[in-house]
Amino acid sequence: MRFEQIVTKTMACLLTAFIWVGCGDAEPSASFQEAQKIHEQLDRLASGLHDELQMTIEEAEAQIQASLNAGDSLLALQLGRIDGQLGALDVRFHDWESTVVALPGAACDHDHGHDHGHDHDHDHDHGHDHDHDHDHDHDHGTGASLEGMSDEAILEIQQALLLELTAMESLLKEAKSALQIQDTDGDAE
Repeated sequence: MRFEQIVTKTMACLLTAFIWVGCGDAEPSASFQEAQKIHEQLDRLASGLHDELQMTIEEAEAQIQASLNAGDSLLALQLGRIDGQLGALDVRFHDWESTVVALPGAACDHDHGHDHGHDHDHDHDHGHDHDHDHDHDHDHGTGASLEGMSDEAILEIQQALLLELTAMESLLKEAKSALQIQDTDGDAE
C-alpha cells in the first residue's frame, strides 16, 4: 500500500503541474505585440517632445523680454503670438497625455523619462500671464481602461495616439522655425 500512495501522490503532482503549465497565459497576438511597441514608443517620444516644448517656451519668453528691453514692441508682439501657440501646444500635449493609459495586463512601472516636477509659472512682462501651474503625475491608472477591448482596437488606439503625437511634433517644429525667423529678423534691425 505504501507504493500505491507514492505513485498516486506523484501522479497527482504531475497532473497538477501539467494543468498549471497548460493553462498558462497564451502568447499575445501580433496586434497586441505591435500595440505594446507603439506604447513604448509613445513614452519615449512624449518625453522628448515635452522637454523640447518647455525649452522652446523658455526661449520664446527670453526673446520677448529681450525685444521689450530693446524697445521693439512690434517684435515682442510677433514673438508673443508664437509664445501663445506654444502655450496652446503645451495644453494640447497634456490633454493628449491624459488619454494614454496602460495596456491590459501591463503594470506601468517604466520610467517615462521626463521630470514632471518642473515649474510652468511663466511670469513675464509682455501683457499676459501663462499660469501653467499644473500637476504632471503621469499615471496610466486614472479612470480610462483598455480592459475588455480587442487587441485590434487597442492597436488602433495606440496608432491614433502616435498620429496625434506626431502632429504635435510637427507643430512644435513649425513654431521653433517661426521663432528662429523672428529672432533673425529682430537681429537684423
